[in-house]
Amino acid sequence: METVNGKTCISYAELTDGIITASNLKAMVRRGKIRQVRLGGNGRTALYDLESLPMRVQIDVFHRYGNPYIVSFGEIAPKSSDIAYYSCIVLPNGKKLSQEYIEKYSYGCAVLSRCIELHSIENVTWEKLAEAVRRLSAKYKSCLPKSAAGLRRKAHNYINNGAACLVSLKFGNSNASKL
Repeated sequence: METVNGKTCISYAELTDGIITASNLKAMVRRGKIRQVRLGGNGRTALYDLESLPMRVQIDVFHRYGNPYIVSFGEIAPKSSDIAYYSCIVLPNGKKLSQEYIEKYSYGCAVLSRCIELHSIENVTWEKLAEAVRRLSAKYKSCLPKSAAGLRRKAHNYINNGAACLVSLKFGNSNASKL
């Protein structure tokens, strides 16, 4: 499977490998029930829009190849450099970050790095990445925004400013003090 012009497509070989017969596929394309995104020939493979497939065929494709609409981060582990950075931070009140926040921010850096990698290399949209971050937040105690726009802003901030962008500014402020 691959993405062409923002559409998730499946190749002729993948479809005809036990999911649908070649003659049935050609007939459905001819009748307009399946959209063909790219013609095959001269070394190119024919590609078909995954969303245009009938539901029973989509289910067979998902069982065999997995659901391409669900982003998987794989196993995420924080880098030792991030843990060391957050362990050395001294707050305005003279204290250091607690172990809970060190873990939270370190995993946040790892997830954010993976998001940037998936977006730049595999062209995964920020909306899909934000959905994946919402699913991960309980497991990794993430400090990342849940919306696509917020995640994109945080990623650009992370690229420009590094790990410091994840530290909350609530530490050491005087919001709770009485006047």
